[in-house]
Amino acid sequence: MSSPNTNKKLPVYLKEIYGDFYNNKKLCAWADKPWLRTLLSLGNNLRLIDASLREIAQGDKVLQMGTTFGEQMDKVAMRVSRYGQYDVLDVSNIQIRRCKEKYGKLYSQMNFICQNANTPVKGDYDVVLLYMLLHEVPHIQKAKILKAALDSAREGGKVVVIDYHEPQKWHPLKYFARMFNRLYQPFAEILWDREIPTFIKDKTPYAFRRSLYFGGMYQKVVIEKKYTDMPQQPMPAYNPWN
Repeated sequence: MSSPNTNKKLPVYLKEIYGDFYNNKKLCAWADKPWLRTLLSLGNNLRLIDASLREIAQGDKVLQMGTTFGEQMDKVAMRVSRYGQYDVLDVSNIQIRRCKEKYGKLYSQMNFICQNANTPVKGDYDVVLLYMLLHEVPHIQKAKILKAALDSAREGGKVVVIDYHEPQKWHPLKYFARMFNRLYQPFAEILWDREIPTFIKDKTPYAFRRSLYFGGMYQKVVIEKKYTDMPQQPMPAYNPWN
């Protein structure tokens, strides 16, 4: 298991928005508790994990951009199995070390890469997973990370995004969620205002599909990378969900 170039400089926004949270071992251990993941996701943690797992097959070669807390990475590692490959990338060397200590001896198929998610990984992956990552990064980085993820996937592969979405008008927690985001997650609300495919400049090589969860508060967007030898059809007016 490798972690190349482990002296990466952390992005400024990590310190400005999240303080020392990601560098504090005690806080990370607290955040890793399954009950807290369930609470923070309003009971949707396992539902969202299962939604991502439906896009992964045993033996797949998977890249995950951004480490997570709780049991999400356990679930992916078990789905991939020892017949596949599961590479986990994060810009924080401390988070990479935490994941190595937690998973390194459990899953031989796991590898760890200390690298910014806005840079592609040469691997021709079957699946590139962005699990609750985009809402944590500034708007311009969302576009860069999506491009890097698509460049890391093989032809016929896919990028799977699990993240926030604007809840339906009737959702009883909609305005609480908006207030919470503005106080603690300032990069999240743009995912209410823009669909994820709008961060991708050239949409022609891709097919898009989306599923919504918990009254629209969460979304799964799957971006399938077409084979280059497929005949190109004339592009209709843009609607990624058709």
